[in-house]
Amino acid sequence: MKLSFLRPLAALLLTLGLAACGGKASYDVSGTVSNLNNNGLILANGGEELPIAAGQTSFTFKKRIDYGTDYNITFKQQPAHMTCGISGGSGSAGHYINISAAVSCSQNTYSVSGTISGLTVDGLVLINGNVTTIVAKDAKTFTLSGAVADGTTYGVGVSTQPKGLLCVVQPGTGAGTMGSANVTNVQIACNPV
Repeated sequence: MKLSFLRPLAALLLTLGLAACGGKASYDVSGTVSNLNNNGLILANGGEELPIAAGQTSFTFKKRIDYGTDYNITFKQQPAHMTCGISGGSGSAGHYINISAAVSCSQNTYSVSGTISGLTVDGLVLINGNVTTIVAKDAKTFTLSGAVADGTTYGVGVSTQPKGLLCVVQPGTGAGTMGSANVTNVQIACNPV
């Protein structure tokens, strides 16, 4: 009696197994994400879009793709204040290929610069954080060494005064929070002491 029940079940399982072998293999379109500190990133593959939250370290598109289907992961939108790049984001799904792209992001950075008046001798050293910049005599403009990340604060100061001069960063021009553009309005005035 028990054998008569098992034979139809075995036949059904064998039929289902054989039917599954005739189908195409399908693949997840996925990958890793690194250094994503801000929201706003949206990836796209074909017509599908996938928002990626700040701090997320991996992604998988909802739609799987069949063997032989092309994929092309692109950026629908970059995250706020950042720029991301992608490697391994395009190709064709194959039997032994694991579709795993790598998205890497970095904070946008900008320069801090401005004008100088009265610098008649060498020796002026400007500082922002722990980065110093030497400014040559007779310079009318300067650009600080090192870029400043979008959203972080900057504060230009005088680290070393040139001999016989007192150089001062003019109020309201040497400090702030970096926005999405270069700062070009720092003003420094040097006068004899």
